[in-house]
Amino acid sequence: MKHFLPLALVVTSLFLNAQTRDDPIREIKGTVTDQSGNPVPAATVYAVPQDPTFDGLTPRSTKTDRDGVFDFPEGFQLGEYKLYSQKGEEGYLDPFNRFYADLKSEAPKVDLTENHRSATVTVTLGKRAGVLIGRVIDADTGADLKAKLVFVDEDGNGHSLVVNGKYRALLPPDKDVNLMVMVVPLGSRAPQRPIAPLRLEPGQEMHLDIPVANR
Repeated sequence: MKHFLPLALVVTSLFLNAQTRDDPIREIKGTVTDQSGNPVPAATVYAVPQDPTFDGLTPRSTKTDRDGVFDFPEGFQLGEYKLYSQKGEEGYLDPFNRFYADLKSEAPKVDLTENHRSATVTVTLGKRAGVLIGRVIDADTGADLKAKLVFVDEDGNGHSLVVNGKYRALLPPDKDVNLMVMVVPLGSRAPQRPIAPLRLEPGQEMHLDIPVANR
């Protein structure tokens, strides 16, 4: 009995070593850059599985370091992954939101196989969002109004927000975006104001006060 515990430890160690040799590290690492090729620190990177057998598998995410470098922990299943990145506080928005996504941009892919279990890739952030700022006001008094802003892009993808006078909205760049302003509380008699299509350049900031006849 006194020899059983050391023997068990030896067997466990050999088993773990065999697992390590048979199942080496599977990892994805690389760098996130902006469209000028500059590394982007504190960006979020997503590895999204593409293999149909991975249905229901949650995408993994990690952050870049101060040099724009990311390194997912080991443990990926073998298969194909697409890499996406965002940094919302600087206007690089959610790549999974169809209102903001650039459908013409192809995400980089990696394919982890038995012979290639590690991949290094450069992920380039999309275009920065345009910024629309201003106030929704009563056309007669100039007082702030509570309103719902509904944005619809040229492909029919929508985004909305409820504001109390002042607003700040992030819009996809280089797209025609229609805006409808509806005074809250909503109802059949609630004043509505359609706005001519807006088109902002990447990173452009536009000021737009919206007067509404509140009757």
